[in-house]
Amino acid sequence: GARRRRAFDFGEVMVHQMIHTIEYVLGCISNTASYLRLWALSLAHAQLSEVFWEKTVIGIGVEGSDPMLLFVCSFAWACFTVGVLMGMESLSAFLHA
Repeated sequence: GARRRRAFDFGEVMVHQMIHTIEYVLGCISNTASYLRLWALSLAHAQLSEVFWEKTVIGIGVEGSDPMLLFVCSFAWACFTVGVLMGMESLSAFLHA
């Protein structure tokens, strides 16, 4: 059968392309913000881990001169670090959803 051809409408194509361009730019901004948020989370975790290390292992374990106390403090540091990491990741996932 015979098909009807639609006339080329520059305005419609321009609006359609502008919508795609805006979506692309917003996606790029969103991805950049997401990576910056992850970078900030990583920096915060590194700083908190260092503070926990200084307060538990160095402050109590090493200065106590007891190998068992050093082991307990190292275990406490590992638990604090993993707990903070899990808490921050959970908060990040909760805020992102």
